[in-house]
Amino acid sequence: SGMPLHAEVVKAGLETSVFVGHSSSGEAELALKYFISMLQEGYKVDSFSLSSALNSTAEFAGLKQGEMLHAQVVKSGYEGNICASGSLLDMYAKNGALQGAHLVFYTIPKRDLKCWNSMIGGYGNYGNSEMAFKLFGEMIRDELQPDHVTYISLLSACSHCGLVEKGKFYWFCMMTDGIMPGFKHYTSMVSLLGRAGLLEEAVDLLQKSPFAKKCPELWRILLSSCVALNDLSVGIHAAEQALAQDPDDMSTHVLLSNLYAAAGKWDVVAEIRKKIRGMMVEKEPGLSWIEIKSTIHVFSADDECHSQIDDCRGELLRLKGNMELLYSSENELLSSG
Repeated sequence: SGMPLHAEVVKAGLETSVFVGHSSSGEAELALKYFISMLQEGYKVDSFSLSSALNSTAEFAGLKQGEMLHAQVVKSGYEGNICASGSLLDMYAKNGALQGAHLVFYTIPKRDLKCWNSMIGGYGNYGNSEMAFKLFGEMIRDELQPDHVTYISLLSACSHCGLVEKGKFYWFCMMTDGIMPGFKHYTSMVSLLGRAGLLEEAVDLLQKSPFAKKCPELWRILLSSCVALNDLSVGIHAAEQALAQDPDDMSTHVLLSNLYAAAGKWDVVAEIRKKIRGMMVEKEPGLSWIEIKSTIHVFSADDECHSQIDDCRGELLRLKGNMELLYSSENELLSSG
């Protein structure tokens, strides 16, 4: 380009810094645009920038972009690099492309904890809990110490599959390892106990947690289980705790309305639904609901409260699989034509 060598180096460094900055601040799409422009301008990418680009595609579930970056990893000779390979593995796992993740995983010679966590989390989140547990066993035999992320994945897998005893076992292991449970650990455990009908046990766990007075979401998860099991007393207690912290939360009012409807207390239902209609004027963004057979179903982003959340997730995965099959069939038709 006619630019002096030192100026080229400085410019490349600035481009990389801008790209990594956007990647780490969560602006995944913008970060990828910077990365592509760097490639187009002929800059030599390193394992760090490739890893950041892969992290960006994992953030917004961009499998096609991730596969293109995989080719770039191979082309640049970074297949054996733990930084690039670890991010590549994480990208495949978060996209649910577990076969791709599996292949990358077994090509990494010295797998670190991040690699194991990516695989365990990938299998756990996409419904293959047995494989997640099997990998955890292999990880322990490999003499790696699990961390809080490992246990989030394991407890989440137990919660999705309703494996109460397994969940209690991993909770005990986590405590034995000296790991203080965080919000996500409690989310999985309260959900698991609640859906299994162990409501008093869930209340006891929640009340002893550091989140009892500052995280109404946990009480809402318990309330949702009470609606499904028609337990009025525990449900009212859970609703009171949630509303004490967040009095204007519409999803709590909806769940409480459903609880009273299940108990046949229609005068209270009418009262609550009147309040809900008043709140709908200032409806929260990202909140949607539908009424089926006198029960209101409410959904919001990152919400685990719905009693049939696992069925919803399973249906979404089924639809995603159908869309992928349709997409590949269309591509085959286009290429054969």
